[in-house]
Amino acid sequence: MKDISVQYLGGSGFLVTVDETGMLFDFSENGSDERVMPDKKELASLKRVYVFVSHRHDTHFSPTVYDLCGERAVYVLGEDVPLPHKGVRMKPGEERGLGPVTVRAFGSTDEGVSFLVEYLGIRIFHAGDLNLWHWRDESSINEIAQAEKAFYDCVAPIPVESIDVAFFPVDPRQGSMYDAGAGYFVMTVKPRIMIPMHFQGRGDVALRFALTGETSATKIVAIEHAGDSVSLSIPESEDSAPDRKLRDFIEGKLDEDEDENAEG
Repeated sequence: MKDISVQYLGGSGFLVTVDETGMLFDFSENGSDERVMPDKKELASLKRVYVFVSHRHDTHFSPTVYDLCGERAVYVLGEDVPLPHKGVRMKPGEERGLGPVTVRAFGSTDEGVSFLVEYLGIRIFHAGDLNLWHWRDESSINEIAQAEKAFYDCVAPIPVESIDVAFFPVDPRQGSMYDAGAGYFVMTVKPRIMIPMHFQGRGDVALRFALTGETSATKIVAIEHAGDSVSLSIPESEDSAPDRKLRDFIEGKLDEDEDENAEG
């Protein structure tokens, strides 16, 4: 098992810590809901820090991250984040190896990208503003059809049954369709754990989805308030276990010895 810590920062912002590596997703102090700043001293104490910005909206991105995380952090940005903000810019379909971290960018139904990040065999998906953005109570049939197609097309390339933790919007402003995108993602992509976000400060909405959206394949973990944290234990896959190569070598050696003994 690999233990990870997830701190909710408000909006769509999270600080994920695995061992001595921190991954900061879509932090911004701007928004109508409660926001908290990640602890600067804690960030400085980490061996590695990666900062992910899905897109340029000021509720998902603030230049404050550069002061918080400093020069040593690796900044990974959606392609729409304007210059002079520095970082590795990514567009949908791209993959980058950044030290021990591998990042794949997927599409969004708003601006920028969504991210799939792999570290130590743990796969973390942050949707950014990828969601089924329509209001069935207000939208026309044509608008609904267009929104559904755009969303399904964005989700289709995302690998199924391989994501350990997914952060995904459940926005109460969408009325009765607040969980349409998250529900579809759970049913099709089947992440091991989903953590709701973008719920406009309505912790009750995150809790409601935790009650109604959970399946046998996906556990929903609701973090209601900015500043709260949860600890998660993620089973390591065989391919990610640090002794995989050694085990393969030993098993191969044993097989050779058994063959030699059989021949003798």
